[in-house]
Parts: sequence; structure tokens; C-alpha cells
Amino acid sequence: MGKSGVALFMVFALTACSSSFHGSYAPISYVGGGAIEGSEPLGKVEGSSCQTKFLYVLPMGDGVSTSEAVRAAKNAREGARYLADIAIDDRTNWQFGYLEQCITVEAIAY
Repeated sequence: MGKSGVALFMVFALTACSSSFHGSYAPISYVGGGAIEGSEPLGKVEGSSCQTKFLYVLPMGDGVSTSEAVRAAKNAREGARYLADIAIDDRTNWQFGYLEQCITVEAIAY
């Protein structure tokens, strides 16, 4: 394998190691067959779960987690019992020497 082959392999290896799939998993925030009687919308909430990877592959801190982002969104509003209209987004911010990967959840708290 020549120098260009090694370089190409390294690019694919770094990409594979720094890619993570949050999936479309979101834990159920409320199960009960309908709205809770007397519940009122408390407003829009947002929560995130992020991780930095030094040199694009060395994780620092806890891994990104959809469950943690949902929990953070629910805890963003005092008195929130459940979430509705949940939207989940993930992004990777590439910087020189590191990247930050985040999962963000937006929802309406009840």
C-alpha cells in the first residue's frame, strides 16, 4: 500500500471512528392513552447531550445520548410531567484538532 493508500485508509478510519448514530430512539415520555386530565402546556423546552473528541477520535466525557437530551429537555421546565411534539436533531461541529458532537431535543413540556 503506497502513501496515498495509507492516507485514504486513515481518512476512512477517522471518519468511521468519529461517526456515531443516535438512531431515532427516544424514550417514551408518557404512556397513558391520552392527555393527562388537567394538564396544560408549560412551553417549549430544549435539551442537549454533547461530547468532544480530541484529535477527532479520543472521546472526552460521557458519550452523546438521546435519552440524556430528552431528560435535559424535561428538566428544563419546572413541573414538567411529560413532553409532546418531540423533535430530535444531531450535529457534528468540526474544528481544527477536535470535533463536538451533539444531540438536541426540542419539545413542548406539559
